[in-house]
Amino acid sequence: MDADLCTRSLRELARRILRSRGVLFSLPSHIERDENLGIIISDLSPSLYFGIEFKIHNKKNISVINIGEAGGIIGLDAPSDSEVWVPLDLQTGFDILVEEIIALASAGYPACAGCGGSDAETPWNELAIRELYY
Repeated sequence: MDADLCTRSLRELARRILRSRGVLFSLPSHIERDENLGIIISDLSPSLYFGIEFKIHNKKNISVINIGEAGGIIGLDAPSDSEVWVPLDLQTGFDILVEEIIALASAGYPACAGCGGSDAETPWNELAIRELYY
């Protein structure tokens, strides 16, 4: 799997998370996570305040459910076309996602101009990205 392509998708998912009003991460219990992620984000960007909840499940994916914004899946099974799909190892994908969330929040996203990365300047085309995965 192309690491740069997966990182682009994870950055899009991070942008969606930061534009949302809250997020539920549904993930397997073995995934390492910081339960204080919401506090970390609000410390980096005080204008961003939304809830983050972690829910444990027994599936082989990480599901990101946003309030008011489409989410995504990290794992081998593709979600609907409106959601971001990242076919990557779960822990690796989650770690990169958190890094992207923190980097974007530190830059002031979504209230900044041009800090969301090059993909933020054009509409996200999930189907075109998925074609590149094959």
